[in-house]
Amino acid sequence: MISAILGICLLLVVTADVVMSTLGVGANGPLAPRVARGTFCLIRCLPKQNWVHRVCGPLVVVSIGAAWIILMCLSWTLILSGQAGSVVSQSSGAPAGLLEKAIYAGHLLSTLGGGTYQSSGALWGVVATLIGVSGMVVLTLSVSFVYSTTQAVSTGRAILALSDVHAPGTAQFSQILLPQFATLVAQIKAIPYALYFSTVREERRLPQKLAQLRAHPEMSVQDRRNLDILLRELPGLEHVPQDQFDEAFADWAKGYTLRPEEG
Repeated sequence: MISAILGICLLLVVTADVVMSTLGVGANGPLAPRVARGTFCLIRCLPKQNWVHRVCGPLVVVSIGAAWIILMCLSWTLILSGQAGSVVSQSSGAPAGLLEKAIYAGHLLSTLGGGTYQSSGALWGVVATLIGVSGMVVLTLSVSFVYSTTQAVSTGRAILALSDVHAPGTAQFSQILLPQFATLVAQIKAIPYALYFSTVREERRLPQKLAQLRAHPEMSVQDRRNLDILLRELPGLEHVPQDQFDEAFADWAKGYTLRPEEG
């Protein structure tokens, strides 16, 4: 019974994290931000090679999805362990052990059925159905999560390329670029994990390039003020006092930089 209670609690936490991370605009779940930051810190320990920049973002996103699936499987395994005979073998009818229950939950989550095991009664049959539904929901939302993240990354790099055409100090920067930055900031606020994506081309790395644009010597005071209004909507900068924004923004950009010591 205790394992079932623990499983239900873990299931609620994982479900909340999936929903908040994929559907909650600007909302941070309890797990995904920590998984992303931990993975990013590990990636920083890898050799200073160009391929690290290419795999950085995908690894962070994959680690979040993997954490959701593993913890979801663990939570359902704990729930199934609330009763010894909740899962039985299809051939012999013998009660499944802990490992077999984990395999059974994994099969159901993958929407492939229960494999060589089955539920032992009507109640556990309902639980098996819920496992299958939760697996379908998590897989669907994970695909949507990956798509939204890559779209935000593509949009960001396109705007950074456009900033090389319409540099700060030109009329086009305030008329064309700033409105697009507003759209980009809104996307990043909804999908902050796009900030972990890097690239071999330094001028296309979003956090660093934003810091360079903000410090551009040709940018007018009014354009910088307008840009700061937009940048203050970025995750982690919403409540920074104005007199501390310069330092806070520099630290924020380094926090998403793969090699901060080179910045």
